[in-house]
Amino acid sequence: MHVLGRLSASAAAAMLALGVSGAVAQEKREFSVVGTWGVLSHWQEREGPFWNEQLPAASGGMLTANAKPLTELGMDGTTVMRELRSGAFDFAHGVFLYVAGDSPVIEGADLTGVTPDLATFRQVAEVYRPVLEDEFQKLFNSHILMLYAWPETHLYCKFPEGTPEAVGLDAFKDLKVRSFGASMADFITETLEALPVAVAFGEVLPSLEKGALDCGATGTLSAYSAKWYQGASHDVQVSLGYTASFLAVNNDTWNALTDDERALIEAEVAKLETAMWDATAKDTADGVTCMADGPCDRGELGGMTQITMTDAAQEAMRASIQDGVIANWAKRCEDRSPGCVENWNATIGALLGFEAKL
Repeated sequence: MHVLGRLSASAAAAMLALGVSGAVAQEKREFSVVGTWGVLSHWQEREGPFWNEQLPAASGGMLTANAKPLTELGMDGTTVMRELRSGAFDFAHGVFLYVAGDSPVIEGADLTGVTPDLATFRQVAEVYRPVLEDEFQKLFNSHILMLYAWPETHLYCKFPEGTPEAVGLDAFKDLKVRSFGASMADFITETLEALPVAVAFGEVLPSLEKGALDCGATGTLSAYSAKWYQGASHDVQVSLGYTASFLAVNNDTWNALTDDERALIEAEVAKLETAMWDATAKDTADGVTCMADGPCDRGELGGMTQITMTDAAQEAMRASIQDGVIANWAKRCEDRSPGCVENWNATIGALLGFEAKL
């Protein structure tokens, strides 16, 4: 009797899905996976379902995962790639901002204020991907499978009634603005001439309410989910970029898989990647409308006032980013990784019309 005739329907499906033939069935595998924040939509609607439902179904139950978000594991994101390198996890979803402390090269993928829209940010991710891959291989013994993003980052501020619909950079001078990451701190200090304040995400709302902060910066849907509209009054609708994320796999895990297993995972991850980019666009729009006067099918309306910056302010912001955010990053990066500025200029800089100068 042929071997497929002796196997369960699910095992047979798995063999077909993975391209397995012959007398020996494919070995079942369970991967250890860490995801991003369990309370946010990327994990709840895409990362978690991918590992718990999509990949097991596509492989006929032969490839499964013990997948948990970093929040459930008590992690803060800064050690995700170190844990992946050590083999504690097989696959890891992470945010470049949180692993950039290990490498300014990685930080270069996500500098505050550099990318104006999501389509451009996706291009940035692709042109810089070979540089990131090389860094992940050297530092973390890992391979990047996917790049994606979080909703557009805005400033949310407590401004007085009567604030004009378009403000200049002087509107932010000397304000206390929540900072995260080196390039955001540079942007706040040099572009806004404001005071960067390091505050954990969960403490931003009470800090706004108490007056310890005047503004906070985060993604549109994250701001809505955290109810920042209860402490801030104005949504400054100027893109400060998109927080970049990745899915990476430990090289030892990846090399131990068969060609068919790798091909199946890559095909399914490609579907996930498309879903991620589509969701980022939708979540950005939902965050904007839900923070204001709707429409919003996610809950109560934020009722915030939407403003922007004047054309002159946005032109000045771009010039300041060139001389501040990018220049400061270039020094950090070249000091630790000689040659990284040249790589950035040949990829992201060439795409966006910026030049990192030492």
